[in-house]
Amino acid sequence: MTDHDKNTYQALFDQNPDALIACPACDTLHKAVPVRTGHIARCTQCHFKLMDPKPDTLTRTVALSITASILMVTMLCFPFLTISQAGLTGEVSMLEIIFDLSHGWYNILAVMVAAFVLALPIVRMIALIYVMWPLHQGRPPPPAAQQIFLFAEKLNPWAMTEIFIVGTVVALIKMMGLATIGFGTAFWLFCGLVVVVALKNAAVCRWTVWSLIRKSPS
Repeated sequence: MTDHDKNTYQALFDQNPDALIACPACDTLHKAVPVRTGHIARCTQCHFKLMDPKPDTLTRTVALSITASILMVTMLCFPFLTISQAGLTGEVSMLEIIFDLSHGWYNILAVMVAAFVLALPIVRMIALIYVMWPLHQGRPPPPAAQQIFLFAEKLNPWAMTEIFIVGTVVALIKMMGLATIGFGTAFWLFCGLVVVVALKNAAVCRWTVWSLIRKSPS
């Protein structure tokens, strides 16, 4: 970047910080220009996706977050797996799986499963609903909307619903020769939850949400 470019960007930043956007991958500064829905703005240096406006991003994100929250709560009320061996059959729910792990060193694993598979995903969904619902209704953003949306974005890499279902399937394949494994209602609800969460993450347009939060009166 030349000295002229640096001076230009500094002047723009001094006048309006929102007029610039920095690439999250390489920190290259760009002028924030409007991008039409369906088009993608990429970094001129590393081609990282900067803006990707999606149609009805607020409606879809709120709807999918509510759906995922309902699936999460409903899943806890049904058996996750059924195990049959030597004529004996037992059912285990998601919460029972976590409680059964709560022994000795497995306490760490139980806490991790409870946090990364249940707690963090539901907290992120609630945070997205809290921020986006008023915006979807055309109202000003709620108190602390910027901090809560930023918190929700930081939680995204740690919400590991899809990792758990992959690990479960791998473990069940190894157990098939030892016992008869059946999938309970909660298992299929969890599979649906993974799909809904993936669709929700794809529906979020961060640039649109940040723009609405900053433009709306506090």
